[in-house]
Amino acid sequence: MMPSLLPLLLLLLLGSTPAVQPAPPTCYSRMLSLSREITGDFQSLQATEPSEPSELCVRYLPRLYLDIHNYCVLAKLRDFVASPQCWKVAQVDALKDKVRKLYTIMNSFCRRDLVFLSDDCNALEYPIPVTTILPDRQG
Repeated sequence: MMPSLLPLLLLLLLGSTPAVQPAPPTCYSRMLSLSREITGDFQSLQATEPSEPSELCVRYLPRLYLDIHNYCVLAKLRDFVASPQCWKVAQVDALKDKVRKLYTIMNSFCRRDLVFLSDDCNALEYPIPVTTILPDRQG
């Protein structure tokens, strides 16, 4: 009786595989994804035509291009949150909350995981556009 139960037991074990949970995000991946999300939100906010006079302030917000590998990004985040423009504009308040969250993550929780490759503050003001140049195929 025992040998006939073994294949049945194996079939049950193989058929009921537990669901695999993805690994939780690392500090670095969380900072990177949040900085990209903030940059995208800021660009769409800048591109949106203001529907109310109070939203005209958006054009006067500090530039918000983020590179988490640039040491100056911490000052940039701090300046953006402290900027007095656009008080009580819901989209800007939401963006400032995300910026504050990223600053906290970078300055507290993930401080030891950060590796700054640059301290060029001008690069955050006037970013160089990334272009992909395909190799010339000669054949």
